[in-house]
Order: sequence, then structure tokens, then C-alpha cells
Amino acid sequence: MADKDNAFRRMLGDKEMFLRFLRRFLRRDMPAVVEDLIESGDFSLDDLILENITFIPPDLREKRSDVVYRIRRGTLEAYVYILIEHQSSVDFLMPYRMLSYMVRLWDRCIEEAGESARRKSFQLPPIMPVVFYDGERPWTAVKLFTHKVRNTEDFRGYVPDFEYRLISLRDVAANDLLRPGDALGTLLYLAKPFKSENFFEVSERIRKFLLVFPDEEKLLLARHLGGYLKMLAKREGIDADSAPEDMFENEEAENMLTYLEKEIRRYKREGREEGLAEGREEGRQEGREEGLQEGRQEGRQEGRQEGRQEGRQEGRQEGREEVLRQTVRRMLASGMAVSLVAEILEFSEERVRQLAGENSD
Repeated sequence: MADKDNAFRRMLGDKEMFLRFLRRFLRRDMPAVVEDLIESGDFSLDDLILENITFIPPDLREKRSDVVYRIRRGTLEAYVYILIEHQSSVDFLMPYRMLSYMVRLWDRCIEEAGESARRKSFQLPPIMPVVFYDGERPWTAVKLFTHKVRNTEDFRGYVPDFEYRLISLRDVAANDLLRPGDALGTLLYLAKPFKSENFFEVSERIRKFLLVFPDEEKLLLARHLGGYLKMLAKREGIDADSAPEDMFENEEAENMLTYLEKEIRRYKREGREEGLAEGREEGRQEGREEGLQEGRQEGRQEGRQEGRQEGRQEGRQEGREEVLRQTVRRMLASGMAVSLVAEILEFSEERVRQLAGENSD
């Protein structure tokens, strides 16, 4: 989030880029007096004053940031307050938050005016509130403050009535961003969510732009390109913060692109090698486990077979013993003497008595 925030703040903190942003996205919403001023040939970047201040509470700076410009020319003084909304979820309290930020900006104006703010003639400057949203979900929060307050129809005249201007990057078509063929459109395209292109395809597109951009536009693009390339590199798993200190500050777009392409190729190559090594180790482990399982299965199978065989053998032996017992008993029952039965069967007299179930003396 910090990389994205730094990239946007740096881009909009550049007066030239802010002026282009103003003309492209806010011209239709500006009062005629402001539009005529910024479109006039004698309008100067000196008429834009970047205010070094933020009104975002510390606990919300992970999700949003802001940029404040003052337009001052002759008797005209107005502010453009841009809230940069990074979080993926929609903040439905946005009308209230914008009002609170505007009030804090007016508080600052009163503080700067000092004692003159107490005069009857003192008036606060107008503020154009803008939400610049780069999240992936559709923005569904209301924009009119009155829509966030109950029973406003009954309390008309008592409830602040204003609307913030929404610029949702996800809702601007890629071709519309790129059609002007300038640095601003290229950078916003790089930040646009839902791009299907990988880093190498984006890199090739940028190189095509560089071939046709005039030198001034190339320098403007390179001045801010580094922050956006860092965001894209992180999506590929590359931590561009480990790059040489001046890599993204040298204003050479080709150098940045070449460096990150090499890093991504190296990262993917090392990832493949690491994946192969892990795959081999996992394969060996799985093989050992499968071998143990098969060994246990074979052992159980052999044990069952041996058990059946031994059982059959014992059964046959018991069967033969039973036949002998019955034979001996019949012979003895017919009146034969033990000695005669022993002689006929070729057993000892003791064995005959055992088969007959008699106790030996």
C-alpha cells in the first residue's frame, strides 16, 4: 500500500501532472471562472500552490491519503482537495468524511487569516472535494451529503448540501486512459486494476509509447514511472526496494524496465529450480511412504496366506488324530487287548491308551 500511496502522491504533487489531471477529469465540474482560468494561455504553474498538509487521521493513512492544492490568481482563490482512496472496500461514510476534511481545511484558512478572520467581510474560500478511487470493487457510496442524513426534505436549509466528485479508475476504460498518448494516461493505466497483462507485456507497451512520445513527455513519464513499476514488480513477487539506490531516480525509463525484467526472470528461474528441488524431495518422501504402505500390505497378505496354510495343516493333523482315536476305540470295544491293538497298529501300548482316552498307570 505504501508504494501505491507514494506513487500517487508524487504524481499529483507534480504541478504539471496535477494540471493535466485537473483538465482531464475535473474540467466539466469546475465553475466557468476556474475553467477559463486554467485554459487561458497566461495561466502559470505558479498559480498552483501545493499545500504541505494532510487531514487524514494516522489510523487511516494505510488506506488513504490526500493532496491539497490552492488555485490563486488575482481575486480568485479556491482549493482542490483530493482524497486518494486505496482500500478495496467502499467507505459508505465518505460524504461525512469529506465534510470533516473540508471543515479542517477551512479551520486552517481561518488560522492563517488571523485577526482578519473576525471581520464581517471575511469569507472562506470554496473547496472542490474529489475522491480518487483505485480499488477493484464498484464504488456504491452516495456522493450527496444530504443522502447520508435522515429526513433532509423536512430539514432543508439546515443540512449542508454538497457533493464530492468521484473519479473511479476501475470505471475508466484503458483505451480512454491511453488515447491522449501522454505520461498521465500511461501512469494511470499502469495503476488501473484488472489488467490482464503481465509485466513483460506492460513493459513492451511502455517501450512503444517511448518511441512516439516527444522528449518532454518522455522525461515527465520517467520522472514518475519508477513508483508504478515497483507496484507491478511486487505483483510478480519482486521487492524492488532492494534495487540500487538510484535505479528508480535516474529518470531513464529503459534502465528501469531492463533492470526489473532481469530481476523477474531471475526470480522465476530460481523459483523453478527451487520448485524442482522441493518436488524431488516430496517425490522421494512420497515414494518412501508408498513403499512402506505397499510393504505393509504385502506383509499382511503373506501373513494371511501363511496363516491359512498353517491352519489347513493343523486341521489335517487333528483330523488324522480323530480317525485314529475312533479306530482304537472300536478295536478295544470289540474285545481286543491293548497289546494286540498296539501290535496291529505298530504303536506303543502307551500310545494306544492315549488314543483311547485312558490314563496310563
